[in-house]
Amino acid sequence: MVFEVAIIGAGLGGPALALELLSVPNVKCTIYEMRPEGFEQGQHISLAPNALRVTENIGIFKKLKGIGNSYEELHFRNAQGSPIATFHNGKESDYGYAAMRIHRRHVQQTLVEECLTKRIKIVTDMRLKTIHEQSGTSKVQLTFENGQTVFVDFVAGVDGLHSVARKYVAPGAEDVWAGMLGVTGYLQKSKLHSSINRITLPSHFIGQNGFIAIMPSDRSGNEIGFFSTMDFPEERSRAQWTELFNDKNAIREILRAIYTKDHGWCDLVDSIGRVVVLGDAAHAMIPTGGLGASLALEDAECLAKALKHASSTNFDSSALKQSLGTWEEHRRVRLALVQEFTNRNRRLRQPGGSWLTQTIKEWAVWLLFKFVGSGGMAEAIYQYDTKQFEKMLLPV
Repeated sequence: MVFEVAIIGAGLGGPALALELLSVPNVKCTIYEMRPEGFEQGQHISLAPNALRVTENIGIFKKLKGIGNSYEELHFRNAQGSPIATFHNGKESDYGYAAMRIHRRHVQQTLVEECLTKRIKIVTDMRLKTIHEQSGTSKVQLTFENGQTVFVDFVAGVDGLHSVARKYVAPGAEDVWAGMLGVTGYLQKSKLHSSINRITLPSHFIGQNGFIAIMPSDRSGNEIGFFSTMDFPEERSRAQWTELFNDKNAIREILRAIYTKDHGWCDLVDSIGRVVVLGDAAHAMIPTGGLGASLALEDAECLAKALKHASSTNFDSSALKQSLGTWEEHRRVRLALVQEFTNRNRRLRQPGGSWLTQTIKEWAVWLLFKFVGSGGMAEAIYQYDTKQFEKMLLPV
């Protein structure tokens, strides 16, 4: 019996799941992507050791290592560029991997290329419209906006923040405004101020009125990505966010209003059924943890292990339900831990406000890392291996 799986979304989690499912007997995967072939989107992302462990398991780590910027130490600095503390964002001796900064498109392209090499079918221009689980059968009906309909045994929705699959799995779920704005961009290292020669990158700068990160994002270290996250109480509609995204001058003005010498900034930065959801479709987080892509890869590998576990019973409904229930509970616990880490990072990056508060904060950050060490209490995040989940699956 062939167990047909439809994966909605060809971003990061979708192709990763398809590659993981190659090891599951009698499973046939098809990825459905709403965008046209060759579409690129996104900015630079961080891949922590827990994510790179997954990329090694699916056979793309070496390719990514040849593209991205690998690093272990992340430096915290104040607005003047003076060092506060050092955090190990990855460490081969402790976690088996350094961390990596890389453009999202390179990760996505590498995943898609690996899928095509392994003859995994990817169908583009397929925007999902509705999902319907047929009563009396084990089939799920998918209808797309172009009028096409397919019937499958299982659906994994990895279709991002504005997920159609989530509306079916959790019809009452609503997006919650986190009160934050993130701005990203990149430039060549040669365009940075000459003070870069005295500052070790990657570095996070924490000032009285803002936070900005400057991080090399390719293997040579010449492509520099930057991002700034800030409190932004004004909630907007999706159309308004799109308008702001397309208005680069407005974005520059937001940054210029914060990162000026008047505010103390250095020259460097002046200017269960059979449908599940995973990745951002299930748990979009604020970006202060730098773990969104990592979690999508973890979700995918764990789900593949759950389906492989159920395959020994030819995907009997009770066995599938048991495996998926274990998967969901495990990911909930894991996500709660990562959410706590992300919230802690948000507090760490928040501006100090007054001179006195900022000075106290800088000393507090220094004391924190002096006390807990350069691991920064991230060991449970970066040491994670999906083998932990595998041990939780009960015999069927």
